[in-house]
Amino acid sequence: MAKRSVSWIKELERGGLSPRRNEPLANHTSFRIGGPADAFVVAANAAQAAAALAIARAAGVPVFFLGRGSNLLVRDGGVRGLTLTLGGDFEKIEFPGPDLVRAGAAARVPRLVTSCAERGLSGLEPIVGVPGAVGGALVMNAGTREGEIGTFVEEVETLDEGGKPSAIPRRSLRFGYRSSNLGKSLILSALLRLKRGVKADIMAVVARQQRKRLQTQPIHTFNVGSTFKNPAGRFAAQMIEQSGLKGHAVGGARVSPMHANFIENFAGAKASDVLALVDLISERVRAAHGVELELEMRVVGE
Repeated sequence: MAKRSVSWIKELERGGLSPRRNEPLANHTSFRIGGPADAFVVAANAAQAAAALAIARAAGVPVFFLGRGSNLLVRDGGVRGLTLTLGGDFEKIEFPGPDLVRAGAAARVPRLVTSCAERGLSGLEPIVGVPGAVGGALVMNAGTREGEIGTFVEEVETLDEGGKPSAIPRRSLRFGYRSSNLGKSLILSALLRLKRGVKADIMAVVARQQRKRLQTQPIHTFNVGSTFKNPAGRFAAQMIEQSGLKGHAVGGARVSPMHANFIENFAGAKASDVLALVDLISERVRAAHGVELELEMRVVGE
């Protein structure tokens, strides 16, 4: 950590933000991989988030927004500057209208889906298997072939440069395949408009989606979900398996024996193991299929 870090971290401490120095980010990702953050802060409300950002920006240090870490590989050297994550107020789910739901950025996606289903609100069932939080789901437009979260978003609340909450309306939002124009924003919450339906029918669809995920994905291992995006008209898992890599390991990382587009941390893997395996998969698929795979997981740090 650079010497200049000391003063701004002390400012965070004086502001009552309780920064954790050299916090292992492996503790905060579904991969259980990642080096330390210089300073790790959990903001329980918008005022705390704004204060932490103001201190970091005044000191000229970088800021990394961390959600639930479910689609993230943190390199072994960790992340410099401030790592900011949200909790407290940002975990709330509210229903301001008969077909509306407002979800905090830190609310877990499965909880959001089931909360809506219990109120007879339909639309989000396809994403019940997404393990992350709402903020991350918005950034990557989480979804399956049966539906994506971006379809239902009416408004996203973010923290602007001045530290004030700012609402981005639907017309200014752009959602694509595992992408959006929200990547550089600190998302606070989202307002979604769903469809009214029969509670029992919606709950049945949710249960079916959960069973399907249990049967086809290695949900009980340390992984980040799909490693690569599916190329147009193709399936990454199928090409990886056809390239002879299902179950192949590099160090403590391996291609899942259950689903070839999942990489598992099965034996204390380092980020370098995962990245070496990613390179191998990319090379083999390129050689066998003439396809350049694109990562779906995000890689950060040094």
